[in-house]
Amino acid sequence: MINNSIDREYKLLDIAFNASPCLMAISTIPDGCYIKVNKCFEESTGFSSFEAVGRSSVQLNIFDTTTRVRVSELLIKQGTLKNVEANFRTKNGIIRLGLFSADVIDFNGQKCILSVANDITELRNFENEVSKLERMNLIGQIAASIGHEIRNPMTTVRGYLQLLGAKTKYIEEKPNFDLMISELDRANEIITEFLSLAQTKRIEFKFQNLNDIIRNLYPLVEADAFTQNKQVCFIPGVIPNQKLNRKEISQLVLNLTRNGLEAMGERGCLTIKTYIQGQQVVLSIEDEGCGIPSENLNKLGTPFFTTKDNGTGLGLATCYKIAATHKANIHIFSNDSGTNFCVLFSV
Repeated sequence: MINNSIDREYKLLDIAFNASPCLMAISTIPDGCYIKVNKCFEESTGFSSFEAVGRSSVQLNIFDTTTRVRVSELLIKQGTLKNVEANFRTKNGIIRLGLFSADVIDFNGQKCILSVANDITELRNFENEVSKLERMNLIGQIAASIGHEIRNPMTTVRGYLQLLGAKTKYIEEKPNFDLMISELDRANEIITEFLSLAQTKRIEFKFQNLNDIIRNLYPLVEADAFTQNKQVCFIPGVIPNQKLNRKEISQLVLNLTRNGLEAMGERGCLTIKTYIQGQQVVLSIEDEGCGIPSENLNKLGTPFFTTKDNGTGLGLATCYKIAATHKANIHIFSNDSGTNFCVLFSV
């Protein structure tokens, strides 16, 4: 009777183990080889139970050696782990973020590690997006309150500099006046970027074709490329008309193309493509630069974050805002041979 009761408990525990929405695994202590994994583990990592059992997380490349050693040392030192954040890798190479807990248990007469993890990748991404939005709202409040007040005296100063520069007695100082005017114009452009983030007015959308907007901008982009001894190539695909705001999409395209041109050396080629992917229209802008360091990828689009000497960190933030207004997503793919910004619009 007692044995039957124990068998029922083991069956219930086995059902709970497999039905858990968390990644669960039991592994040996000496070498970390998996003895048992649940369905959530299989679905989240892409490794079947047959592939995982008998092999360690390092052998499967789920954890690198450094991460496994760090987690193991914490477990040995504390006897238990609670909510430790660590990256893990799926079978197809995608990096995910997990919240791990672990305990030492007896399993079939031997000491083993029971590990439980929650995949919090989407949660962290959501938190990062909320943080970006909060920063943009703060910028918007600041810009809306002081932007025009700053612009007014700047316009007056610029006018007087132009007036003085035109006088014969100041002819030798004209290059200095021109330099000051150009710096005022640059400051004005920064204020414009601030104000674009602050815009809360209703945006009007019209059914139009993304290719037409790009064709209209192409001579300007081509001129930018020519002055930098670089090339630009536009490959339009067959795409449907969409509800777009021409002014905003133009700004997004110009910001992304200028970023791409700045990222490349001379004779580099910037490729602009449009095409259909599933139920989405894709705008792809790909450069031949040196790529973006992985540690910076998640920071892109954050207001004030920039790696440029004279950058404001507002250009990409504006692009993300425009994409959000159009219910589009920006995906970034980067390696040492270039970076590809893909803007995905739902059809």
